Amino acid sequence: MELNSTWKWIVVAILFILALIFPLFADEFMVSILMQAYLWAFLAMSWDVIGGYGGQFSLGHAAFIALGAYTSTILLESYGVSPWIGMWAAGLVAGAAGALVGFASLRLRGPFFALGTIAFAELVKLLLLYFKDITGGPLGILITKSGPEYMLFESQAHYYYLMFALMVAGVLFLKWFEASRFGIGLVAIREDEEAAEGVGINVYRTKVIGAAISAFLTGIGGTIYAQWIHFIRPDIIVKLEYSTQIAAIDVVGGAGTPYGGLIGALILVPLSLYLNAIFGGMIAGLSLILYGVVLLVVVVMVPGGIYGLVRRKWLSRKRGGK
Repeated sequence: MELNSTWKWIVVAILFILALIFPLFADEFMVSILMQAYLWAFLAMSWDVIGGYGGQFSLGHAAFIALGAYTSTILLESYGVSPWIGMWAAGLVAGAAGALVGFASLRLRGPFFALGTIAFAELVKLLLLYFKDITGGPLGILITKSGPEYMLFESQAHYYYLMFALMVAGVLFLKWFEASRFGIGLVAIREDEEAAEGVGINVYRTKVIGAAISAFLTGIGGTIYAQWIHFIRPDIIVKLEYSTQIAAIDVVGGAGTPYGGLIGALILVPLSLYLNAIFGGMIAGLSLILYGVVLLVVVVMVPGGIYGLVRRKWLSRKRGGK
């Protein structure tokens, strides 16, 4: 057992070092792809709190990306608040919205909750368009500040390390979260709400708090996204495609695990970028089609995702070896 644990940490250390030195020998295009995979991995991990551990299938997380992005950008451009500080305000705004959505929708189950989150995302999009004096309306907001103090860098490598750190923080948070009393309670609700209520867990309150935590983390991811693209507009940030992408990445990698988001992102993000580069001009909505098909296939054929499948086979081999 100790040998297996030692080898596991050796492999983790090697992968960590390779990730750190990757920008030193890779071209900017490859750095950009892996960087985006890290960002979407973090967003998928954020979704995992309510979608994987909580079992509540949200398709409206693009709204929380937008709320985070707009909050930090407005604070930056209108009040000069650095995104290093603004991202926490962005998380709080998104988290409050997540709690509101949870309060209104988490008594619903199955597809009704998913539909409610889609409706909320559309509402956020309409509000961003309507309050144009604050949000810029359909024209959006261009980020004009520059410099590391404003989370704006000249090199893609700097964004790579920022998003790598974000991804690592996401994995560590989920590892802590799944072992916490609250995380265990949320998983118990996912498995059997009646039984969870029977042992004293306040099901409704726990799900609402889970939704708020998930949205809070997504809002922070929204700030990083805004600083990377330097420009935000409702129609390019509040998209069903983004919400579907987040869910698909986590489900494919393995929902309800600390590593599912990363595994799914390392597979689906490069694949999506590659297919869009080749066929994007010919097939409208290609990414949405891709994620929808992959999501259906994995849910039906590999319910535990890639991480779950590998873990089951590994445990089966270990038992067989004994």
